Amino acid sequence: MSDLTELKAELDRLEGEKDYDAMAALRERIVAEHPDTEDAVEATYKIGLHNLFYQRELGKATEQFERAAKKKHPYWSAAARTSLGICYYHQGRGQKALFELRRVGYADVANQHSITALSFMETIHANEAEEDEVKRVRQERIKQLRQLIEALRSSPTGDLGQYLFSLAAALHDEDERTEAAAMLEEAAALGPDVLGAELYQAVVSGF
Repeated sequence: MSDLTELKAELDRLEGEKDYDAMAALRERIVAEHPDTEDAVEATYKIGLHNLFYQRELGKATEQFERAAKKKHPYWSAAARTSLGICYYHQGRGQKALFELRRVGYADVANQHSITALSFMETIHANEAEEDEVKRVRQERIKQLRQLIEALRSSPTGDLGQYLFSLAAALHDEDERTEAAAMLEEAAALGPDVLGAELYQAVVSGF
């Protein structure tokens, strides 16, 4: 069995070289040789991402996300369950998709995964022309975004800017244009160095 620390160091090296196939193979080793570690949960999730985005294998990705979600890791399993919900939706399993996304979205404490899950739920309901559900989910997302923004205001980061932009978009969709503009103004004040050039341009461009 290989030392986990050495495997992770090799993974960092491969990431620097952008050798994604080799990274996926190394993550398979981490899962096989160190199955009960947090690193194995992360590796399983990221193998799923590789299956999905590089190999275009939706079925394989779904299997990996299912495995990672079952591990109940507070971060990586939530990320995997969110991705799993999207995979289910693209497989035509809409109710199962929403079931998995709700498990992440309606979290006791708002977090980046709950916001992402709610956003996907909103999109699914919109695609199905379920306007009442769209509004209900959007209101939950607005509530959670406010919680995250309040928690981050004391130490502004790019995450704060992203949440402000997301809240502005949600408020805009709810015709709360004055508050939406205020959120964009607050985000813009963080500047491009904090937001990054792409997000800053989106913020100043508005809706």
